Amino acid sequence: MSHTTSSRRAVADGLMELAEKDERICFVSSDSVAVIKAQDFAETYPDRTVETGICEQAAMDTAAGMASTGLKPVYVTYAVFASMRACEQFRSIVCYSNLNVVVVGANGGMGAGEREGVSHMGCEDVAILRSFPNLTILIPSDASQVRKALVAAAALDGPVYIRTGSGKEPLFHTEQTPFEIGPVRQISGRGNDIALFGCGFIMPVLEEAGSLLEAKGVGFRIIEVPTIKPLDRSGIERILNSSRAAVTVEDHTVVGGLGSAVADVNVQSANIPMRMVGIQDVFPESGTAEELYNKYGITPENIVRKVLDVLQ
Repeated sequence: MSHTTSSRRAVADGLMELAEKDERICFVSSDSVAVIKAQDFAETYPDRTVETGICEQAAMDTAAGMASTGLKPVYVTYAVFASMRACEQFRSIVCYSNLNVVVVGANGGMGAGEREGVSHMGCEDVAILRSFPNLTILIPSDASQVRKALVAAAALDGPVYIRTGSGKEPLFHTEQTPFEIGPVRQISGRGNDIALFGCGFIMPVLEEAGSLLEAKGVGFRIIEVPTIKPLDRSGIERILNSSRAAVTVEDHTVVGGLGSAVADVNVQSANIPMRMVGIQDVFPESGTAEELYNKYGITPENIVRKVLDVLQ
């Protein structure tokens, strides 16, 4: 788990894999070539690379226009810019028209805080984009899953948003682990006291929390939610209905993110006690991932505290 790879480079690898098989695959960049190390793609497929410069709204519109002609554009920018600066174009042009555009948002969450600081961290992107009809939202948990998520997204009809990170993410799955759009998956489990729901590159934190819970004799299941929209409501319902309580963990604001999504299901079905670990409706500071996770409670120890609290 200590070895790290780059979710950003994984996007470039996925682009190359797709482009070799499908001549409709194109790359739209708003000064994003260096972000995902896509120089090889730009050199190999110059006629399938569009660079708009730092003009995210224009880039989103460009991707929409390309998709309307039958091309399959992948637009890469930072999560904060895809969900905010180009929000209207994403909603009203891409999603309203249900176009085959894949948008990749890098620097999702506080794990990217060391590189460019709080202005470039996307901590509200999922909350904003969950409200857009027609949009599929994927949050892979390591670099290999990012590459596979991109390949899977390109095969879908309709717009897709893929949340990626800073480029320094821990390995979580093996290279052989598939990525399937839709269902939640149980990572581990030793009892039904608590259901721990997580997503993205902090999944190893949940595993560490699981080890601490096991030492305390608390039964738990760790559930990964790689598809936030459309949500696997039936799968989550089954887990909630067979658990005493639930805790969600996310590198994102708890307002409108994974916690809110699980709570929506919980209140309509199981109605068990639950707590949310994540950014508690504040603007985080800049800093290293470790510093920020410690300050805002995305740690194994805080997860255990939330579990013990909700079980009481």
